[in-house]
Amino acid sequence: MSNPVEFPSLQLSDLVSPQDLQAGGSMTNRIHALLRKLIVEVKLLPGRALSEKEIAALLNVSKTPVREAIIRLAEEGFVTVVPQGGTYIAPIDVQRYMEACFVRFRLEEGAVIEAAKRHSLEDIARLKTCLAQQRAAAADEQFTDFFLLDEEFHRTIFAAARLPGAWSVVNQAKGEMDRMRHLKRVFAVRRTEKVIEEHESIVAAIESGDIEGAREAVQRHLGSLESKIAELSKNPRIWTYIEQVNTRVTRKRVSRGSK
Repeated sequence: MSNPVEFPSLQLSDLVSPQDLQAGGSMTNRIHALLRKLIVEVKLLPGRALSEKEIAALLNVSKTPVREAIIRLAEEGFVTVVPQGGTYIAPIDVQRYMEACFVRFRLEEGAVIEAAKRHSLEDIARLKTCLAQQRAAAADEQFTDFFLLDEEFHRTIFAAARLPGAWSVVNQAKGEMDRMRHLKRVFAVRRTEKVIEEHESIVAAIESGDIEGAREAVQRHLGSLESKIAELSKNPRIWTYIEQVNTRVTRKRVSRGSK
């Protein structure tokens, strides 16, 4: 039997403060972004209870924007709201992960084709700058920064395709994909050098206007649904963790239902 995989359960006060809110935008959007980030980064663990009152107190805001942010998280599948029973971080859902991969694969394949047709010199410069920053982050083992730069790289592809709204669709759909990516980071499952090489191939194809080359490069980079399952199967500690936290969440629900 596999040994239990433990993640530290941090106090909410260690994770949530007014200084952690992004600048700009409505308070609901800022709270949503903060809580979503904490869930995706596996700092708010599956099964953990969320208290509107506590979050509002820590952020020095009213409960209304907190409630609205939690409703959005529920719509995205990140939290489960139990009537008269509280709000809890949702378990990691492999099916939702696969669906997120499917959405991203299809939309990004289309975006890279359009980027090869419609990019500007400024778009290529931004992609190359992002690549240089990724190399620096990888060399310094700044893996959180590398993740953020990876997001910026792919967002820039959609901007080069003149399809920024499509990136918003991908970003909303891929939350479970991001949570899985952070799990891999925690378990030191990294392929930073390979990612940089694949990004270089994508940029080269876009810059040269090679539509088929761009399509093939992004397909190699993102992989397939089958490859994602195979990738997880090669890392049993991740599977073990997912099974353990999901079993724990189920037991908590049964326990609450029996009271």
